[in-house]
Amino acid sequence: MLRVMSFNVRGSFHDARKKNAWRNRADLNVATIERYAPDMVGLQEAQRGNLSAYRKRLPRYALIRGPRYGNAIPHDFNTILFDPERLKPLDSGGFWLSQTPDEYSRSWEARVVRSATWALFGVLGTDLSFLHLNTHLDHVSALARREGSKLVVRRIVEIAGRTGVDPPAIVTGDFNSRPGNRTHKTFTESGFTDTYLAAGNEEGANTFHAFKGTLYRDTHPHRGPRRIDWIFLKDAQGRLRVESHRIIHDADESSGLYPSDHYPILAEFSISARSGFAPACQLVSTAAAPPCQPGPTHAKAYKRRPQAGAC
Repeated sequence: MLRVMSFNVRGSFHDARKKNAWRNRADLNVATIERYAPDMVGLQEAQRGNLSAYRKRLPRYALIRGPRYGNAIPHDFNTILFDPERLKPLDSGGFWLSQTPDEYSRSWEARVVRSATWALFGVLGTDLSFLHLNTHLDHVSALARREGSKLVVRRIVEIAGRTGVDPPAIVTGDFNSRPGNRTHKTFTESGFTDTYLAAGNEEGANTFHAFKGTLYRDTHPHRGPRRIDWIFLKDAQGRLRVESHRIIHDADESSGLYPSDHYPILAEFSISARSGFAPACQLVSTAAAPPCQPGPTHAKAYKRRPQAGAC
């Protein structure tokens, strides 16, 4: 079984003087990840304080920080946490959601500079390798969400094509979009399955709750549920099967504390017994990147510009 979580954790520098400041909810946030023990977590809005807590208190996990996003310091990161006793990183990188994706930049009327982080993993003890991409789309510009999602789909095709075996692709993120709209259809019409629906859940749930939990009321309910956090799977060969998907509602309701202003989501996949795939370390072997070494996109993702800075 492969357990994958997507979690917008709300950056540690937000809400400093409010009840749900990071210092007050860090214990609950970390405990939520510990309790459900995912093999991999796609974090959104992770800032320096969040990542410091995870390094200290979740030693089980290694991380791929990814390229920064946001318009100013402190920047956010679409960081991927993973359990190195289950998963072996074979290649990783990132890009920005813009017309110049290899540079820190924004396009399409986006309010905020946005990015994506990706990693190719081998599942230890199996012949399976898969691609994971984690992202956070713009909260203001519908155009940026539409074009950003198209860019994500194109990049997945490009990265998967370099492996020569068309690995399964898992996409996690905060898409700031409601299910069924154009952004959602960009994925479903490109061969991706919404794991929430594939697991048999009925539409109507929210994943954003603004630190109000069960008391949250959407100001635009006629637009459909605010299930804006998604986990997608694309796997034409059926090597991964969606077994379950849940929205995790852990909270300290009595004190009004929540792990985040989003509910984390968790999908479970069974791994097919099929074999015959190339050994994991050979999947990324190219002239530019020898086996098990980061490919050229990795270097681009971490390119620094002095005026932008990074945590």
